[in-house]
Amino acid sequence: MAIIKLGVTVAGIRGTIGGITFSANKSGAHAKILSMPSRPQTILQLQQRGYLASMGTLWRSLSTAEQGDWDAFAASPPETDYNSLGEVYLLSGYGWFTRICIRRRRTAQAEDLLAPTSTPVAAPLTFDLELHPATGSPDEAICTYTVDDFLDHYVIMEMSQAPGQGSNVQTNRFLMMIERTPGTSTQTKFTSIYFARFGSTQTNQRFFARLYKQSVDAIRSTPIALFTDVTAMP
Repeated sequence: MAIIKLGVTVAGIRGTIGGITFSANKSGAHAKILSMPSRPQTILQLQQRGYLASMGTLWRSLSTAEQGDWDAFAASPPETDYNSLGEVYLLSGYGWFTRICIRRRRTAQAEDLLAPTSTPVAAPLTFDLELHPATGSPDEAICTYTVDDFLDHYVIMEMSQAPGQGSNVQTNRFLMMIERTPGTSTQTKFTSIYFARFGSTQTNQRFFARLYKQSVDAIRSTPIALFTDVTAMP
């Protein structure tokens, strides 16, 4: 799906023209090629679909006042979202409800359907990443950070493989690597998920990574980011 910008003489466009379907939602106008979507069946994709499938029922279980609290939260959110054009957009109350509920589930927190306080979270201070060729052996993927950042916050880290060696432009989507509970550790080893996501990586492959702090209310900070190359084991 592509976001589109309409000229000053066009108020809106809906329908299908030449195999392209035009529509709009709360985030603005968009267009997409009319085609039957694929339905990959990986364990993580099935899990995510399961989470999403239950959100409508949970949302309808809230009172009108409770839904209104989520709408108020969405009107002044603690995180800033950007579309593919770099423009700020706002999720709906239901969108935020879904985001927060799924984040809580993914970090094994107790279910809480009420809107949290809209309190921003400060970004982490430091971040380092050590990657070696993935064969499934220990110590091939290690994320290091400042312990004080995560005494009361969850560690959230995502990675994306660069399109080529030495590339400084990230184009592939980010995949979740770490969703760790608060604690006194200064690092997390994530070799098994690294191997599962990217297979047998090789030296000089480049990866982009983002590290977030996530509060107990499932609100995330802005990330600190880096890129690193796979190196041979010492």
